[in-house]
Amino acid sequence: MHEFLIGCYTFGAGGRGRRIEVVAHDPQTGRWELLTDRDLAEPVAGASATEQPESPSYLAWHPDGWHVYAAGEVSDGQVWALAVAPGGHGLSVLGSASTGGAHPCHLAVDPSGRVLLTANYTSGSIAVHRLTPDGRIGKLSQLVEHEGCGPHPDRQQGPHAHMVHVLDQTLVLAVDLGADLIVAYRLDPAAATLTPLMTSPLPAGFGPRHLVALDHDRVAVAGELTGELALLRLDRQTGQLELLDLQSGSDVAEEPAAPSGVGRTADGQFVLMANRGPNTVAAFRVDGQSIQLVDEIGCGGDHPRDLTVVGDLVYVANQESDSLTVLRIDPETGALSATTSTFNTPSPTQLLAVPGPHDGR
Repeated sequence: MHEFLIGCYTFGAGGRGRRIEVVAHDPQTGRWELLTDRDLAEPVAGASATEQPESPSYLAWHPDGWHVYAAGEVSDGQVWALAVAPGGHGLSVLGSASTGGAHPCHLAVDPSGRVLLTANYTSGSIAVHRLTPDGRIGKLSQLVEHEGCGPHPDRQQGPHAHMVHVLDQTLVLAVDLGADLIVAYRLDPAAATLTPLMTSPLPAGFGPRHLVALDHDRVAVAGELTGELALLRLDRQTGQLELLDLQSGSDVAEEPAAPSGVGRTADGQFVLMANRGPNTVAAFRVDGQSIQLVDEIGCGGDHPRDLTVVGDLVYVANQESDSLTVLRIDPETGALSATTSTFNTPSPTQLLAVPGPHDGR
């Protein structure tokens, strides 16, 4: 069974979701199961089993696998800490903290488990919080403000941090859609601070949204505004990024494809990208310094906001059709095929794979 936490938009933000859901999918039968209500065991001491984050649109695991963090994508930005109940499927809220900005849309925990990093989209900043040994969110130790703008008249009037990603132990990449930049930082986990290393510009109007690391020195980045996928070379010592290739994200979109989430196969040979414009998922072959679109099929829903690759399966969160769908990728050719496996859940925004069995301690 493959288990996932499902982020969503709740009613206060115009969505239909209620809470973070826990679901399981059987890849052999295609059957789905809602686990959230099955094992609502006693909440973790000092936690709430009834309090719910507002619009937990993006989620990230703590390295211990027993704590998860949610970005509350609202104007008064919040991050939430939750603990997994001993039964494995119930989530209890440990607490929340302000991000110091508006509409946080992405977050990440450093490998040491001491620091939480959050991207504030509307205010264009990165929040740095300490994490306590028991997984709670501590003080806001730093708020890094981005600068810059781009040519798009509506979406690039100022910086809009859309993703923060931790590589190695201390290298952090922050993707800024509004400024057409990726900013590299060096993280000091002990001090819970970021030091700027390098700012790498992307083509004007590209609108970088999400990235995925392919190997030690290559990353792929989705351009939301141009509908393209970029392949970049990364120098992990300096944080500098060099554009290697740039390809259209869709062969069928009449307008820009408005890509959202990106993922990759385990071997890094293929990149998968969700396109909200034509409601498709595209597969790209990575070959040295180039990328090639090899297949593109319907996502099986409306407005694919995120995708997650597990083995040869591509799980898609379709925000407007209130559904999770499953595609299959051929590991040799990158060819995509649809399945009939669908699960209904309101306003899904992300599928976060559960790292391992939670059978209690």
